[in-house]
Amino acid sequence: MRTGDFELQRSRLLLRLVGIVLSLSIVLAAQEPVQSRPARPRVGLALSGGGALGLAHIGVIQYFEERRIPIDRVAGTSMGGLVGGFYAAGMNSRELKQIVDKADWNYLLSPNPRFVDQPVVEKQRWNRTFGNLTLRFGRRFSLPAGLNPGESLSLLLSRNTLAYAELASFDELPTPFRCVATDLISGDGVVLASGSLPKAMRATMALPAVFTPVKWEDKLLIDGGLVQNVPVEVVREMGADVAVAVVLDTPKAKAEQFNSLLTVLRQTATIAVIQNERRSSALADLVITVKTENYSGTDYAKASDLIVAGYDAARAKAAELSRFELSPGEWDAYIRARQQRTRHAPGKGPVLEVAAARASFQKNAEAEIRRKLGAGPVENGEVEDVLSGIVAATGVPGASYQWKGAPAAGKSAPAGAEGYRVEFMERPDERILVRPSFHFGVSSGEPSRAALNLSISTVPANTYKSRFLGMINIGYDPRLQAEYYHPFNGTGYFIAPGFVVERFQMNAYDGGTRTSGIRDRFGASFYGGIGTWRFVQLRVGVQAGYDSYSRPVDVDGVRARSHGFANPEVVWLYNTQDSGGLPYRGTRIEGSAGYSFRNTSFPYFRNEFSTFVPVSRSLSLFGLGTAGTSFGTKLNYYEQFAVGGVSQLSAFRYQEFHANSAVTAGGGVIIHGQSVRSLSLYPGLALWYEAGRMDLGSRGWQTRQSTSAGVFFPTPLGAAAFGLSFNESGKARFRLSLGSLGR
Repeated sequence: MRTGDFELQRSRLLLRLVGIVLSLSIVLAAQEPVQSRPARPRVGLALSGGGALGLAHIGVIQYFEERRIPIDRVAGTSMGGLVGGFYAAGMNSRELKQIVDKADWNYLLSPNPRFVDQPVVEKQRWNRTFGNLTLRFGRRFSLPAGLNPGESLSLLLSRNTLAYAELASFDELPTPFRCVATDLISGDGVVLASGSLPKAMRATMALPAVFTPVKWEDKLLIDGGLVQNVPVEVVREMGADVAVAVVLDTPKAKAEQFNSLLTVLRQTATIAVIQNERRSSALADLVITVKTENYSGTDYAKASDLIVAGYDAARAKAAELSRFELSPGEWDAYIRARQQRTRHAPGKGPVLEVAAARASFQKNAEAEIRRKLGAGPVENGEVEDVLSGIVAATGVPGASYQWKGAPAAGKSAPAGAEGYRVEFMERPDERILVRPSFHFGVSSGEPSRAALNLSISTVPANTYKSRFLGMINIGYDPRLQAEYYHPFNGTGYFIAPGFVVERFQMNAYDGGTRTSGIRDRFGASFYGGIGTWRFVQLRVGVQAGYDSYSRPVDVDGVRARSHGFANPEVVWLYNTQDSGGLPYRGTRIEGSAGYSFRNTSFPYFRNEFSTFVPVSRSLSLFGLGTAGTSFGTKLNYYEQFAVGGVSQLSAFRYQEFHANSAVTAGGGVIIHGQSVRSLSLYPGLALWYEAGRMDLGSRGWQTRQSTSAGVFFPTPLGAAAFGLSFNESGKARFRLSLGSLGR
């Protein structure tokens, strides 16, 4: 090769190398900013406790969503744990609002079990309560660990976290989640990061002395606000680069508030929460303070206002929060990632597993669930309905359910491997419920009647549905009655021995003159039957004892004198009403039929009926009726059917009519008023009509009519009413009563 050609080729090669180097430099220069761009910071949200005030957290989440601010980690305490847990399970602010709007907070947070959920054996005429106040006790009438077992709250949590039963860690949720509780045993804070999600959320909400504690392995957990009300440290430990704390600004205490032991003790507990909240908030990168001075921790009815307050508080920090906003494309990717991790349970399937601490309880509960729900698929509502009844009948603190075999997003489970897993909380000892109610009636020309009634139900620790039932009536017509109710395991059959000691006054009128006779009864009973749940019961048995009359009375040739008796009978009860005092809805049918063997024996039939049908939230219709007959046999004075008073022909005096047979029927309307805030009462107006047809012996059959109007006020001890009634002749009668307006 010539020297010139060689030089030329070398020059071309050098030029190519220079071009390649320049190209690489340009490419590297262009890529360098992308490679060195830092990843976006992980945002962690710490949600504080505060009862109803914690609903403001939903407004904060709503603002984050509208401004495309991600929540990569979330931790909460108490109500912050509930809101944060639901969000972590894949819900957005709109879905959170729907839960709040649908929730009956009075029911969820009430320490009193719903009347409709009580077992039917506690709705018998002799032990049925008229108020909604329930006092809970433990062994030897010791005070319980909490007023509210939280059964209804557990079902709410189960329903909305159904698909997340089998999580090795709460990091597997659409948004990694933690909640904080306090261990009563060690006094330490406990960060719940795995296990049952609804149980963890129930534990963080176990407000001391309000909700019963939650047993968690070797720990006994209550509300985490005592140790870390704003869990900033927790979101840091979860890997959040930026910790945002949401704090609820409650009213500042004033010296004049502390004028009682209770207020001082309450503030003493609050100080611990205030101190740990201040320490945690100081560790946050950003604090969102929600103005809640005008609200209280029980203002669940003002949920919408609280959500707006949370939104406004987040918007007030718009400048600081703006640096975390994502572009539309990045936000869509963030939402898709959450959706891909979100699990969905079908909401219908078989019950695969029943769990309980005691083997005998588990066996009986499983037998009852199988009997009621079968082996086929059932919906969430059916499962909750059965669990509510079992919890009320057995006295356990609560039950929860989850979806067993829930597949990860995008996958399917093997056929037959999916269904519900039900778990019952342990009842540590016997449970004693005392339900007080007060009866009072006054009207001109008849006896004033006042009595305190205590209905007592004791569920022994090692039983399933067995219970001792008792009733003590102190005052007019004093009475002591008890029954031991013993179902056979998880079946619908039972036996029920019992006894009664009572004094019953029978009034008679001759114009304006009233005379009274007294029947003292000492008796025992034994029944067997079917119906161990909430609504229906049929029993067959016998009552036997001795009736002592204060004075002999002759009526139509039948002389009443003291004697023994035996009454074999059939007793029926159907009750779907939502209250023992003044129902809003439901039907009650209760009666008996049998033959009374005594010095003057007779067959008998008795029945009471009432039904309430809501037409709207402010209007209900109702019907009432009674029937009693001796099938033509003349009865002695003390055994005759007495008619007249607030519940039967209220235009007439109490027990004004004494009949061998009597039928009454009537109906009316109830107009429900708005709440009187200062009294926490919901007054209403009732209008009704009654008619009765009675066999008065030698006086023949007579018909009487009554038209009434009354104002009523539901109270914890019964329904108070002021009524004005007119008979068929236009004679008016004013009546004041407290107790039951429906039979």
